[in-house]
Amino acid sequence: MDMAALASEFLQGLGIAVIAALLYERAARLALTSLQRSLLVSALFSVGSIGPALFTAHASSGLSFDIGNVFVVLAMTYGGWITLAITSAVAILGRIWLGGAGVASGIVAVLICSLVSLAFAQMVKGRRVSMVALAGVGLLTSVSLISVFLMPWETAMRTLGEVAPVAIVANVIAAIVIGRILELQRSHFGPRRLKEAPMGTTDTATGLLNRRVFDKLGPELAAAMNWAGQPYSMALIDIDEFDQVLEEHGHAAGEQALRHVASVVQSAVRQTDMVASFGGQAIALVLPAYDAERAFGLAERIQTAVFDTPFNLDGIEIPLTVSVGLHTPLPRKESFWIALGQADTALNRAKSTGRNRLEVAI
Repeated sequence: MDMAALASEFLQGLGIAVIAALLYERAARLALTSLQRSLLVSALFSVGSIGPALFTAHASSGLSFDIGNVFVVLAMTYGGWITLAITSAVAILGRIWLGGAGVASGIVAVLICSLVSLAFAQMVKGRRVSMVALAGVGLLTSVSLISVFLMPWETAMRTLGEVAPVAIVANVIAAIVIGRILELQRSHFGPRRLKEAPMGTTDTATGLLNRRVFDKLGPELAAAMNWAGQPYSMALIDIDEFDQVLEEHGHAAGEQALRHVASVVQSAVRQTDMVASFGGQAIALVLPAYDAERAFGLAERIQTAVFDTPFNLDGIEIPLTVSVGLHTPLPRKESFWIALGQADTALNRAKSTGRNRLEVAI
């Protein structure tokens, strides 16, 4: 078998797969319901799973090989159950429609990759997918080559000898290229929604987003992270002994102190993080792509920054501290409002056990 011709077929299939991957973010950013978005992404993954088969590499046994199963393996991670089910079904139907000597082997290969997709999604749940992990996807996709043993032993061994080296390399390259495109697009999806969404009016006391915008945009940002399979964290921040500041210095000074703390918090987070007034002296954060460890570190930095940056009132330094309630929802398990309630409970626990406290929801 001509290895150059085989490599050429794989590269042509990779071109179709890359186009499908590049459309992933465009589909994700459309104003659709979660189901509609999942169906649209499923269509893209289905094209990616069957499109490369139009440029199939054939072994002397008549079996065909392509990189379409990479999309099957990535389907659960980047689209969820619906995308995996539809992509797998389309891949199987496509192989039946294309026919040839290896239909049974092709179907078994898709089923193997579906199981691999479930396992891989569990392995990377709530974490960013690294280049090494993507290379592993390519190797795991190549496990489906064992489906050739549905054929007679001699034919299967000859077929593996012909295509396995190029097929494994092609799967690894395809997984890295396609997975990297999807990962970059997914990591920007939630933050871009935050930037592009209409902000409405800000809170006059703090200059932060107001509660109305938080109530509207917070659930949307959380849903975007859940849909994309990314973690997010929530934090509620409250100024300690704020009533004492009001009593000693007046309401005008209290508003200045609140704006001061809001400014310190705003400077500690990323532009893509959501910072909003939550009522009274409380500030709410929604932190896309923050796991529990990363969110805890940020909360500690905010507390330190507030403590190290005293509020200056007419030349008088007034030390301030904040208590923080923190919660990282289970991916796709908790609603935004339940998660918010958990953070609020943690904040109340922090306030009741002293000042300058950080509590994580149990």
